[in-house]
Amino acid sequence: MLNLSKSRFLSGCQCEKKLFFDIYRKDLKPPTTEAKQAVFDTGHVVGALAQKLYPGGKDVNEGVNKDWQIAINRTKEWLDQGIQTIYEATFSSAGGFAAVDILHHQNGERWAIEVKSSGSIKPHYITDASFQYFVMKQSGYTPGKVFLMYVDKSFIKNGEIVPEGLFTLEDITQQVVENQAAIEAKHTLLLAMLSSKDEPIREIGKHCEEPFECDYMRHCCSHLPDNNVLEIYSHRGKGWELYQQGIHSITDIPEDAFTNARQQVQITGTKSNALQIDHQSIKEFMSSFSAPLYFFDFETINPTLPVLDGTSPFQQVPFQYSLHITDLKGEILDHREFLAEPEDFYSTGAIDPRRKLIDQLKKDIPADGTIVVYYAGFEVPRLKELAEAFPEEREFIESLIGRVKDLLIPFKAGWYFDPKMKGGNSIKIVLPAIDPNYSYKDLEITNGSDASNIFLSMTLSQFSGDKEKTKKAFLEYCKRDSEGMVVIYRHLISLYN
Repeated sequence: MLNLSKSRFLSGCQCEKKLFFDIYRKDLKPPTTEAKQAVFDTGHVVGALAQKLYPGGKDVNEGVNKDWQIAINRTKEWLDQGIQTIYEATFSSAGGFAAVDILHHQNGERWAIEVKSSGSIKPHYITDASFQYFVMKQSGYTPGKVFLMYVDKSFIKNGEIVPEGLFTLEDITQQVVENQAAIEAKHTLLLAMLSSKDEPIREIGKHCEEPFECDYMRHCCSHLPDNNVLEIYSHRGKGWELYQQGIHSITDIPEDAFTNARQQVQITGTKSNALQIDHQSIKEFMSSFSAPLYFFDFETINPTLPVLDGTSPFQQVPFQYSLHITDLKGEILDHREFLAEPEDFYSTGAIDPRRKLIDQLKKDIPADGTIVVYYAGFEVPRLKELAEAFPEEREFIESLIGRVKDLLIPFKAGWYFDPKMKGGNSIKIVLPAIDPNYSYKDLEITNGSDASNIFLSMTLSQFSGDKEKTKKAFLEYCKRDSEGMVVIYRHLISLYN
């Protein structure tokens, strides 16, 4: 008989077909990315820290080696013995399977505690915990209370991380109990669907992206044409509405379907398969730049558990920047860069790497000229955070912020649209549209997510590769980003020069 684990149950809640594929069409599932694996690994570390708040417990999984029947039997045995705290207590009944992060008994009451490596409660966490309650109740071990434990974003690291102060514990018992009828009905439906072994019929829709983008979305959307309605810039569900009306291609969208200027530019450009350029707006924007130009790009880490004293969970911490200096024609005059030493994030007595970064910035960026970034919505907050951390440098950092120009604006505003950009504005989308020969493919590190994860692994002393070679790879990747901005700048000024 098939058992539904909580992860499988959540898959089925999102889409019955997703659950069916999870079990019967594993060949369709893409391999786990490094970024997703890093999330899983962080979850294990966070869970181990949470256990320290309830010390002295017994771990069901110890020596089990994925033999879940041993885990189930061990859980029952320990509960019958009156063990106060059990980690990963495992239950199975009526086709349901659940492992509770922390099962704790206090004042005669049984607590089921689910630990999440998140900074807030999300709706699917309640569904997750509700399913666990259902399985526990069916097994004869109904918890008196159900809690979600998640990371407190206001926590500030100071030395070794201890769980006290790191977590927030929230009682969700009432919501979980109120969900039981719906959970039982859904559970019965999903088991029946799986028993039939018939692939369910489910049309694509918003559920393909909520609460997660489905692993099988590419497979299920393979019938869509190129330049389809789901590629409309920031369509906020409107694309799904059009799809449900039988409108699949952007070329078939009615004239009055979108009022947003950027969306209209994309639709017009796609239908005509032609560039859409507002030369005057671009010229006015670019004429506000003053020489020299400093094309600037940060790379950051934002670990769930902070690795640097004085920082908080999920805080973006810069560890690198690249800076291309040019004249108003975009001719490169110089290139400068900074890369922190991973050891500075954890070594006793080390100078704060952010301090070193600021000191280098003061040498690299004089008081005149324009600082050019791509997506100021990310770069400027990082500068503001540095000013908060080092108030003695506030005047200098705020002077930098006051000189920032965002190269994203012409694309986000719709002043420049190439049909090859589709609904995207990111530098990785804009660059190949402007210069097909400009690429990251020859680099060892090809995206910011990998750069962040690899550097974080170095700060945690978990990196096993060639450190010196990888440091060079960091520098080459970040350099390619700031150089790419120069390529975009040159192209924009060529439109009116």
